[in-house]
Amino acid sequence: MIRQGIAILACGVGVALTGCGAQEAEVVKGAFEKDIKSANIEVAIDVQATQGSVGIKLAGPYQSNGKDQLPSADLALQVRGAAPGTISGRLISTGKNAFVEYGGETYEVGEDLVAQMQKSNESSGQLSPNDIRMIMGEMQDWFPSTDTQEDADLDGEPVTRVTGKLDLSKALTDLKELASRPGMSGAQGLEQLSKGDIKDIEKMFSDPKFTLDVGRDDGKLRRIVTSFRIEAGADKGAMEFSMRFKDVDKPVTIDAPATGSGKPIEELGRKLEQDFGGAAAGPEEEIS
Repeated sequence: MIRQGIAILACGVGVALTGCGAQEAEVVKGAFEKDIKSANIEVAIDVQATQGSVGIKLAGPYQSNGKDQLPSADLALQVRGAAPGTISGRLISTGKNAFVEYGGETYEVGEDLVAQMQKSNESSGQLSPNDIRMIMGEMQDWFPSTDTQEDADLDGEPVTRVTGKLDLSKALTDLKELASRPGMSGAQGLEQLSKGDIKDIEKMFSDPKFTLDVGRDDGKLRRIVTSFRIEAGADKGAMEFSMRFKDVDKPVTIDAPATGSGKPIEELGRKLEQDFGGAAAGPEEEIS
């Protein structure tokens, strides 16, 4: 049930935003339809809870390789709170291969495994274009209060800013009904939600809000920020997700290791288990 709730909130970050009022919908729809060819991106997830906090950050150059293709990227990674020490390092993609740098070593996923993962993702029940069209047709009442600021500013760049709140109960109810329709391939399991499940999810993930910035010159996405409160039994807290695109469509440089130069990715799992699986880790572990 928690997984289903998170899936709906994630939907609210992207696809669901297109259910805003007419003006907001036009801005957001255009932003998600326009491809960002390259940028310097920053992604952050912060969870504050009774039992502690967890933060994940990714930052670095990104370059699209076209529809349904793995992008090229060189992203610095930092994870805090999930282990005794802070994990920091790099995730690198060439589009056909991927690498992880950790503890001074380079680990390679391999082109064959990357191709298998991409093929698996294509048939894993993710939202299809037809699913998205069906969802968009049901969203008019999902956002009871949404505003647009056409003269906003983001780090000196003129943007159109859309802000609002998601009616989670309405979204879950509509998606439950949609999931039972023929041809809805990417929402398996949602049709099993009961009214009690929906109430429980709404209690668990409350007050979902979003802010979305779109470049006024090119209509492309610049930033998404979404937040909500979490209450699961005695554990209470809040979560915020943000994604920022800087220097949109400007040239980027991605330096990747040569194919065949890294250790097998399976060795990374054993290394992480050794460092964090049972023994106390040091104050900080470095990747690269």
